Amino acid sequence: MRKRWKHFFLIVLTTVLLATIIDASPMRAATTGSVIYSSAAEPEPYYARAVKLDNGDILSTFTRKFPGNTGWVGMKPFPFYRSTDNGATWSLLSEIDPGDFGLNRDQQGMTTLYVLPQQAGALPAGTLLFASTDWDNSAPYTIHIWRSTDNGATWQFHSNVAARGTAGTKRTWEPEFAVTSDGKLICYYSDERQPGYNQAIAQEISDDGGITWGNYSIIIGNAADWNWRPGMPRVQKAKNGTYFMFFEMLGAAPNFAVRFKTSPDGINWGSPTDLGTVVGTGIYRASQTPEVAYVDDGTANGRFYVRGMTDVVSSANKMFTSGDYGVTWTQVDAPLTVKGTNQNTPAAWSGTLLPLDDSLLLEVNTVKVGSRNEIRANVAQIDGNSSLVSGGIYKLINENNNLLLDNAGGGSPPGTKVIQWNDLGLDTQWWRLDYRAGGFFRGTNLNNGLVLDDPDGMMTPGTNVILWTNNELDTQRWKFAYKGNGYYTVLNQHSGLLLDNAGGGSPAGTKVIQGTANGLDTQNWKPVRVDSEIPVNQLESFNIGNSFIRYHNGRGKIDGGQYSPESQWKIVSGLANPSAVSIESATMPGYYLRHRDGKIWLEANNNSALFKNDATWHIRTGWATSWAASFESYNIAGAYMRHRDGLLEISPVSTTLDRQDATFYLK
Repeated sequence: MRKRWKHFFLIVLTTVLLATIIDASPMRAATTGSVIYSSAAEPEPYYARAVKLDNGDILSTFTRKFPGNTGWVGMKPFPFYRSTDNGATWSLLSEIDPGDFGLNRDQQGMTTLYVLPQQAGALPAGTLLFASTDWDNSAPYTIHIWRSTDNGATWQFHSNVAARGTAGTKRTWEPEFAVTSDGKLICYYSDERQPGYNQAIAQEISDDGGITWGNYSIIIGNAADWNWRPGMPRVQKAKNGTYFMFFEMLGAAPNFAVRFKTSPDGINWGSPTDLGTVVGTGIYRASQTPEVAYVDDGTANGRFYVRGMTDVVSSANKMFTSGDYGVTWTQVDAPLTVKGTNQNTPAAWSGTLLPLDDSLLLEVNTVKVGSRNEIRANVAQIDGNSSLVSGGIYKLINENNNLLLDNAGGGSPPGTKVIQWNDLGLDTQWWRLDYRAGGFFRGTNLNNGLVLDDPDGMMTPGTNVILWTNNELDTQRWKFAYKGNGYYTVLNQHSGLLLDNAGGGSPAGTKVIQGTANGLDTQNWKPVRVDSEIPVNQLESFNIGNSFIRYHNGRGKIDGGQYSPESQWKIVSGLANPSAVSIESATMPGYYLRHRDGKIWLEANNNSALFKNDATWHIRTGWATSWAASFESYNIAGAYMRHRDGLLEISPVSTTLDRQDATFYLK
């Protein structure tokens, strides 16, 4: 990323699904997974990387600190942590100390980790490659590579790539590897050494497994536009043989968006000035430091999962997915909740999405805990356009009667029979789903901490499901099988029977039973997350860059900085109509942007019908670009929020200037 350190603090905070905005629950717990690394002495680790080894283990590494300048001291060796249980627990396996190889350890970072999928030169498939970026202006190369042939237990220095050249302090960043079908090893990286380019994405090719490098070329870059700063390449090969490069793009609208380009061979990527395709849907897009997984899920195209650092980070748990090679994208829950509150040590700075099989996705990333980042891991079951996150809190809605799985009363003791009831918004109807093993989850009721259980291991259809103390037996393991449209069947591991509502049209209070699979909707359940946060957004002017909606002395203005307290907003369910939205100050709860006398004001909700109408807006696709939003007044059709002479007002939209002034990026 390294887009001149100061630029990082002008990042896009967030965009979110409107459905998430409107249906946010009062439950605010974060799904933060298991800890790989946490240290008060090292509060800013970044660039979490993870690979699955040929023996089934997972290996993870990260950069302990972003040095940021050549005078920084205090870096420790690069660590490698191993998990033998799909990321549930981790232990330190090995370290690389660049100082042991004559390199300045304090000037190393932005690492990558790669497993050779096939032989490259003399290196057999399964060989591990690790690379670091070098800040030391006296070093002749900017990227160093190590290898391991014993799954990361020991490491040998392999080679260097990307000569520093005559540019002096100009550097390269963010190495990434791929192998062509004929065994050529490619190193992609962000390059700011070339005359005329602010930064470009470049590649070098090796015919001997990375011992020697050459054939330098720029893949993405524009010497005619100094604003262009593409970076953070992440490359995946799809099963049709096409290579996909996902990258962040600073300096072209929509700014910071994650984009992708394709190549038939991993080498030829078309014109360097072709920016490819934005990852996103509607007014929402992936933004910054992409993490990417490709899963061969048995469908014709397989499926991509893509997450940016700041695309939906205020809702903290979303990623984009595509089953048609990026033609269309939808949002689903990501494995980790990664929201950070301190922009000096932001969370989610370049993590990793890693398929463990065709239905289980691991994320390793930085998660903000208090004042520091921790490296954490978590898994989600992925089912096309749906996902179930381990540790996520859900309500389970029956398709037949639209009733919820319920524990039949707060504080219910072990042995209580599970029932169905109307949605009360209470924790008696909220269930934490924890992935255990073999595709099975444990369901824990949030109210009393008891677990969904097949009583006494009964194998008889019609047996009531109960709540019981956790005992880690298979009677408390449930497999969620996706049926489509958000619904799953839920099968008990011990009995092989399905969670069932005991009869079509069953009324509230009916006991929940186990039944033989019959294909009826009484056995279909929709998990709906209740632990997503209401996002904090900034609204940036489309035509005045780095100028955000804020309030001052009660008036809505357009000159705010992105991180000023007056520029922080929560887009919540509409006060006058829940299908629309209201814009609430994040720093002054209960105060909303409303129109009055044609102007926009920040005022406290007085619960009057007029106030609620004036403070309610329809989100529309942006007048000036489909990647932004426009806000139409709820009670004055055709009148839109817009800026004029630095102040906010509402007016009809007719001219080009009107359309631009009435368009805002959600950040």
